[in-house]
Amino acid sequence: MCNLDYKMVFISLCILHIFALCEGRPLRKRTVSEVQLMHNLGEHKQVQERREWLQMRLRGIHTAPARGSSEEAGRARRRMRPEDLPDLSDLTPEEIQFALSLLEKLLKSKQT
Repeated sequence: MCNLDYKMVFISLCILHIFALCEGRPLRKRTVSEVQLMHNLGEHKQVQERREWLQMRLRGIHTAPARGSSEEAGRARRRMRPEDLPDLSDLTPEEIQFALSLLEKLLKSKQT
């Protein structure tokens, strides 16, 4: 009977030792795609936290102009009228093509 008790204690200690060694380790190695996914998830969480922090900080900033300078602000935000634009008939075809390519680049950069 006493011999059976020693065997049970020994087996229990062995099982406890195996659990202590395996704790916190994955059962299998992760693949490269799993590691990359976890890395991307961590970066995404950091970006979200930074964005939330920045939005919280920006809530306290007031950028409205002073009441006395509302006339100046109104003039600065005024849209240009067609008569205010320069005469485009003086442009050469090369200048027009350059302007169009520049606008296309700006639109592509805004989309990305």
